[in-house]
Amino acid sequence: MKKALWTLGLLLLLGGGYATAAHLSGGAYPTFGLPLGGDRGLLRRTALAFWEDIQFKDFARAASYHAPEIQGSVDIPYLLERLFGIKPEMLDIMEIEVVLSDIDSTGLRARVKTRLKVKLLVDASITEREVMLYFHRGVGEPWYMELETSLRSIEAENGKKH
Repeated sequence: MKKALWTLGLLLLLGGGYATAAHLSGGAYPTFGLPLGGDRGLLRRTALAFWEDIQFKDFARAASYHAPEIQGSVDIPYLLERLFGIKPEMLDIMEIEVVLSDIDSTGLRARVKTRLKVKLLVDASITEREVMLYFHRGVGEPWYMELETSLRSIEAENGKKH
């Protein structure tokens, strides 16, 4: 009986330690479906869900990660074509890895670095891309992605050189 209690106590201690480490890492460790990691963990899960939507060509759902007022105008296929240089129908996202999740000191801006293994169906070549996804929010508001602004070409302001 005493041995069983020690074993149970040790397992609880190890499980609690792992859950604490997973939470403090921002969800970097597998959490087996538990919503651990705070905002960093939430951003990791959001980035993963976004790329899964792209993987299954659900562009309307992929646009839903943007702010509500611009969701209807976000052209996900166009942005993907700019990113990969090929039509989205010719992409096969094979692997998705969230590398890091980072929140600035104000807690209102964030970035999530992702690594994608993609097969280009045109020539069957396999390539890896690292993509940084940017998020923002207002105080007390949910996180919204800014994919469109980070992938559209930037034009210089009048009178300024670059």
